[in-house]
Amino acid sequence: MLHRDLQGEDEVKKKTKTNSRSRFKQEKSREHTQAFFEGLHPDIKESMENLNDLYSSFISNFAPEKPNPLNIFSADVMAKTFAETHKVMVNTFVINPDGWDSKQKNYLNDLEELYQGTMSRLQGEEVTPIIVPQGNDKRFKAAEWNDFPVFDYLKQSYLLHCKYMSELVDSLEGMNPKTKEKAQFYMRSVMDAASPTNSPFTNPEVLKETIRTQGQNLVHGYQKFLDDNSNSNFLSLPMFTNLTEFKVGENLGITEGKVVYETPLFQLLYYKPTTELVHERPLLMIPPWINKYYIFDLQEENSFVGWALEKGFSVFVLSWINPDETYADHGLSDYVIDGVLDAVQKVLLISKQDKLNLLAYCTGGVAASLLAGYLAKRIEKNPIESLSLLAAPIDFDKMGDLKVFICEDQLEHLEKRVKKIGYFPGDEMVRVFSFLRANDLIWSNYINTYLLNKETFPLDFLYWNCDTTHIPATLHMEYLRNIFFENALMHPNNFCINGVGVDLKAITTPIFAFATRSDHIVPWQSAYAIKEMCPNNTTFVLGAAGHVAGIVNPEHRKKYCYWKLDEIAPDSTAWLENAKEVPGSWWPEWYSWIKQYAGKKVKTTMWESTENIESAPGRYVLSTSPSDNF
Repeated sequence: MLHRDLQGEDEVKKKTKTNSRSRFKQEKSREHTQAFFEGLHPDIKESMENLNDLYSSFISNFAPEKPNPLNIFSADVMAKTFAETHKVMVNTFVINPDGWDSKQKNYLNDLEELYQGTMSRLQGEEVTPIIVPQGNDKRFKAAEWNDFPVFDYLKQSYLLHCKYMSELVDSLEGMNPKTKEKAQFYMRSVMDAASPTNSPFTNPEVLKETIRTQGQNLVHGYQKFLDDNSNSNFLSLPMFTNLTEFKVGENLGITEGKVVYETPLFQLLYYKPTTELVHERPLLMIPPWINKYYIFDLQEENSFVGWALEKGFSVFVLSWINPDETYADHGLSDYVIDGVLDAVQKVLLISKQDKLNLLAYCTGGVAASLLAGYLAKRIEKNPIESLSLLAAPIDFDKMGDLKVFICEDQLEHLEKRVKKIGYFPGDEMVRVFSFLRANDLIWSNYINTYLLNKETFPLDFLYWNCDTTHIPATLHMEYLRNIFFENALMHPNNFCINGVGVDLKAITTPIFAFATRSDHIVPWQSAYAIKEMCPNNTTFVLGAAGHVAGIVNPEHRKKYCYWKLDEIAPDSTAWLENAKEVPGSWWPEWYSWIKQYAGKKVKTTMWESTENIESAPGRYVLSTSPSDNF
């Protein structure tokens, strides 16, 4: 006992001594810093001292045991990728030194030409740039990147280095294709981070703002940085949008409705009709299991639910539970049978109809496709009159950069984590999708929030994007291993629902498949695969914009466009080459298609006769707050 007490005293003395040394070092650092700041303008001096204090505070609070938001990456996978890349690079240099030398010479010649051009520009001459940003690269939109020779030099030298590194990795022969994809992704990620736009010393917009505010933008921005990273050692993402401006049930998800059915897995919402007559066959909407349902019902002006009510539909929406560790054993069969099919049967019971129209988005579309394939093999009558799939992945070999996160080693890494906690955290899915478009979703926010000290603009669909749900461990691993890694949807009977092998080619239900051309999460070619599997009963439409903005595109805004083609094309490339471009929203195109399956319009008393468990949006959707995810 005395021994333990003495040990405790020793620990206290050791910690006290360590803290004293730390305070002494901080005081010495402050004295040195104050001496360094002497002679500066008082306002600038104050800003620099505040920044130094914030930095000292951050270092003192750094703790290795804090969670690491980047644990979505397996260190072993990254190490293997770099090791194989280095090995192939060395072999390439030995086998083909001339090709390697040629690339280096071209790169160095470009740098020399850029330097000479910059010198000429400084003397007032007009010079044609050697390289320009790609059309979708918004990082260098400020005029100074073109008008000032020094900033133009920084921009072009950076772009030339990116081009050189990309060509270098692309030229590596004898490398595993999946490893090369990872190497290319990691290389792009590093180069994105190294952009001169991300440094306060080489970004002209930040420099101007720093001069204008005498450094206060950096002080306040760094304070935001510390606040956002107080629990994660400077690895959290900057906020996409102002989360304080929205609240579900107050200014999001406000269409009048009620919960008419509830299970441990989902709530079923039914919305009050807004027309005197409604289509006989109801419409049931299925959201992704990784997000909340109100993507269908954001605000009044862009609510797909509200618009569908105006068109005379009886609208039902499934709202998933936000699962905890007690749902760890729930898999795809549970979500398909006890989720989607149960909701279908309940809607039919309420509406007294034998069929309904099913609409599903993203992974909700995967569940709906599995259900349609399952029902195609059942003897009883199929209750799905039509199936609308919005940005639903089918061919996972065409999932682009998202494949970087899926390999055997990465799956083993994830499986250990999700089995330990019982679910895959929803906020980590946000990070995965953000890394796919780092310049738009990470670095631009980093610059605006932390370097320019701008307030994030409130956008409803970005709030929804942050308001995620967890994913049960079994469901997540089945989806990643079977559906994604093994590409089971493209291979008949490779995956079973309730013991029944699913074959999407057996689906005879009319399908409306919609995808968006700039979707970084579900490349449209992946969604197009349902057209290739079911060519005779699938209508495919391609919209402009991305995964969310292209979907939530109300017709009154008259934004974007879409493409359609009436005849069958041999593949997605031929389809796009021959498709007709149509201006405006795709919503009216979908309504023109689905009217033929909606039945005649009749009077209904469903609203008055259905049970009201609680008012929409229901408590399932309110089970978390997106601010908890960061």
